[in-house]
Amino acid sequence: MTYDLLIIGGGINGSAIAREAALSGLRVLLVERDTLAAHTSSASSKLIHGGLRYLETYEFRLVREALVERERMLATAPQLIRPMAFVLPHAHAVRPRWMIRAGLYLYDLLGLGSSLPRSQALRRDDPRLAPLTAGTSGFLYWDAQVDDAALVRANAQDAEANGAEIVTGVAVTGAQRDAESWAVTLSDGRRIAARAIVNAAGPWVRDLLDKLGVATTSDLRLIKGSHITVPALWEGDHAYILQQPDRRVVFAAPWRGETMIGTTDVPVQHPGDAGIDADEIAYLCAAANRYFRRQITPADVTGDWSGIRALYDNGADEARTVTRDYHLDLDRHAAPILSLFGGKITTARALAEHVLSQLAPELHFNARPVTRDRHLP
Repeated sequence: MTYDLLIIGGGINGSAIAREAALSGLRVLLVERDTLAAHTSSASSKLIHGGLRYLETYEFRLVREALVERERMLATAPQLIRPMAFVLPHAHAVRPRWMIRAGLYLYDLLGLGSSLPRSQALRRDDPRLAPLTAGTSGFLYWDAQVDDAALVRANAQDAEANGAEIVTGVAVTGAQRDAESWAVTLSDGRRIAARAIVNAAGPWVRDLLDKLGVATTSDLRLIKGSHITVPALWEGDHAYILQQPDRRVVFAAPWRGETMIGTTDVPVQHPGDAGIDADEIAYLCAAANRYFRRQITPADVTGDWSGIRALYDNGADEARTVTRDYHLDLDRHAAPILSLFGGKITTARALAEHVLSQLAPELHFNARPVTRDRHLP
């Protein structure tokens, strides 16, 4: 059987591309060797956000795109995504107050047209500052929270409803290409042909290229992000964003009746190195204890999750400053293969549009946006 597009990887990027491609009329097969959202895409901070901290590294295009996508998803997936207020305490601050206020003003400006309220300074008697240590002032801004794995499944469901074939528990075992197509063997014994491949394997993107014998000059940085949950540290459905001495920020947000605290940034060497360690737990407890009246220890941790971010290596010295933007690597030699480096859950739909735009000349179809205003199931 011949497909227009074989997508390898069932995370948020793969499922969003499958949806965009199926609704564009392409014959699509997505294969995932585990289950949908089995790895990075179910191990996020559960946020749909523009990335306030990305302004510090001048990633204005990424922030603007993410804020536009945030607004689209609030409108098209209200069953999965809910607005959330974030308190940004101005205590233990490594950035001056004027810089924080200017950053929030720019965040509002880049999100022009948003349905969410604009940022504001908080009075010291605001009840949302009460869970924090005495005398803390701060600011308030808005983003949104999501069930990340459910978002992946919703994209895959809409793709499948529009003709895509979604197969889990199946891996690519080999592939060869000529000028017209890829001949691919799958672990379920099938042999299929595909006019193009999208490599959405996340942390395994380079491993897959090596397996298929495809060279690339794009480099990958594998960064582990871990989260913990503890009994609720405050009442209310708002969240906190906490500046740390190392200039990182840590989120503390309500999650299923508890408090989620995350994330870390730990460079790793292998895609399978997910799993929280004692140092990360200590780091996250200390991050919360700098701010909250209620102190926690590792003994209070009720759960955890970790994922490996497959970030495009832009040469940054520190893990926290590696770009969160995505990079599309298209190999046009013979039948094309397009590999995804980086990306974030908020911008997956926009990434899918860009993927289809790059593949359109190769597959001889007219790419046009088809999911911008389409509701997710």
